[in-house]
This record gives sequence, structure tokens and C-alpha cells, in this order.
Amino acid sequence: MKYVTLLAILAPLSLAACDQSGMTPAGMGMAPTPMQTGPRAMRLPELPAASAQPAPTAAASDGSPAIQSDLAHGLQVYRQTCAFCHDKGIAGAPIIGEASDWRPRLAQGMTALYASALQGRNAMPAKGGNPSLADADVRAAVDYLAGQVH
Repeated sequence: MKYVTLLAILAPLSLAACDQSGMTPAGMGMAPTPMQTGPRAMRLPELPAASAQPAPTAAASDGSPAIQSDLAHGLQVYRQTCAFCHDKGIAGAPIIGEASDWRPRLAQGMTALYASALQGRNAMPAKGGNPSLADADVRAAVDYLAGQVH
């Protein structure tokens, strides 16, 4: 019975690790969630198209194009690798934009968040189950997720 439960948890996570770059960003081929379409739907800023390059490692703190590029890249990585779990809270994943889920994690600092995402934590595998991601890509996704908490 334990193995059936474990399989039920790990099957969606393994699907999340698949390359979903050809899927639609709104829900990766699935119907949009209420968070994507409802009255409290997340409104993403208009950002330049993200390139296939890894996120830059240094950026100014004044809203310069380098920061927008980081956010666009973080959004792209999030949609391809992280959204499957973090849109719905699968296996206890903190839901994107839910302050009550993220504040305790943010209180530990970004270094701790990066380490959790890079090395894995609880049900989340290292790099969200996508070992081909560069560390900078994972950090960009974490930055994007953290920036959605208001």
C-alpha cells in the first residue's frame, strides 16, 4: 500500500520533469487553473521575450533591462519545470503567490531557498526534477517565485 501511495505522489513529479517547452504557458496543455483565470488571476508584467540563454548572474537593482530579463527567464523556467506542482500545491509545494505559504520560507533567506531548490526538499527533487537545468536557471525561477509574494 505504501508503494501505491508513493507512486501516486511521484508520478506527477516525474511528469513535471519532462521538457514541456512546446506546451502552452497558461497551463502546459491543461485547462487554466482558477488562479490563472479567476478574479484574483495573476497579472504578469509585459516582459521582453526570454532567450534560451541562462539568466545573467549580476543585475542592477534599479529595474534595468537586466532585471526584466532575469524575471522573464525565471518565468520561463517556472512554467516549464515548476508550475505543475507550485500552481496547485501538489505534494505540499508552496503555491505561487500565496503569502502564507511563502513568508516562512522567505524569512529563512534567499540562500536557503536556492539550496532547497537546487538540492531538493521534502517531496521536491533537486532542480524540480529537471537535472538539465543550470544552477542559474533554478535561481532565476526561485527569484520569480519569491517576487510573486505580495
